[in-house]
Amino acid sequence: MLLSIIVTVRNEISHISKSFESILLSASLVESEIFFVDGQSNDGTYEWLKKAIKKHKHCKLRLNKRKFVSFAFNSVFHETKGKYISRVDGHTIYPKTYFFNALDILKNKGVDVVGGPANHIGYSWQGISIANCMMNPFGVGNSKFRTSKKETYVDTVPFPIYKKSVLETVGLYDEELVKNQDDELNYRCRANGYKILMSPRLITDYIVRENLAELWKQYFLYGFYKPAVFKKVNYGSRFYHYIPAIHSLSTIISIVVWYFNSYGLLYLFCYLFFGLIFSIRVSKTFKSTLYSMLVFPSIHYSYGFGFIKGYFVRMHQSYKYFFKKSPNKVNEF
Repeated sequence: MLLSIIVTVRNEISHISKSFESILLSASLVESEIFFVDGQSNDGTYEWLKKAIKKHKHCKLRLNKRKFVSFAFNSVFHETKGKYISRVDGHTIYPKTYFFNALDILKNKGVDVVGGPANHIGYSWQGISIANCMMNPFGVGNSKFRTSKKETYVDTVPFPIYKKSVLETVGLYDEELVKNQDDELNYRCRANGYKILMSPRLITDYIVRENLAELWKQYFLYGFYKPAVFKKVNYGSRFYHYIPAIHSLSTIISIVVWYFNSYGLLYLFCYLFFGLIFSIRVSKTFKSTLYSMLVFPSIHYSYGFGFIKGYFVRMHQSYKYFFKKSPNKVNEF
């Protein structure tokens, strides 16, 4: 077997049909097996998949009792027979040559992990606005797979294809992580000297959240689990990862200072001004411009406050662990 594809899904009934078709079409060009791992969907995704895979002998359906991506991937890894392992999901549409091109790159480019840029798409006008903001550097900073389509070596990519030998060396997903599990694993690969390539031959269509509430939850969890990632593997830590948290704290400070001095809001006004400029740049209508002015802060503040909370949670856990393991060290301070 050449390629094993692990598809992690949960509550993807709105997108699973298109994603399923694109995965099967792309997989048809290579020798492959496909594992669909459902995280106890309650919207009919599991039932849809159960019916859909009956026509395809190389497809298997598994139930992920612990719901999250890391558990889903790890639970079926031991069943895989492929020389290469791909981890994809059910809210993305993959091009016909996705797996064929990925294997070609892995065989001929001298790299160990490969993935591609994510073209963000939305179905409603709100979703389109969110997608445009998520592909703009003002919205997501140096997240190359969101903002660039150039071939380059990176620290992480979405929907990666690994040489199985790499995973057998560095290990699988860290099951403590509900989000950012891809980042942590890819940082681990980089820390061990493996090369990760982002190739424009592997551009996918990633379907974004369609409203601010879901977007806020998504980025809050991204921020919340990032400090845990850096605690586990410091390789991927960059200054720009801390900017949303610094910005969130600066906003609070500016509001407090405003109580004593009217110039205190200057920082916030500057931020809103730049928010307006970039909202105009990513929008085609007045309505979407106004909405983008809500999207950018939603991304920044949700990630920032999530990061701050995650940081203090990790500090608290480390503090408890330290004194649990070394109760007599209290006297050393």
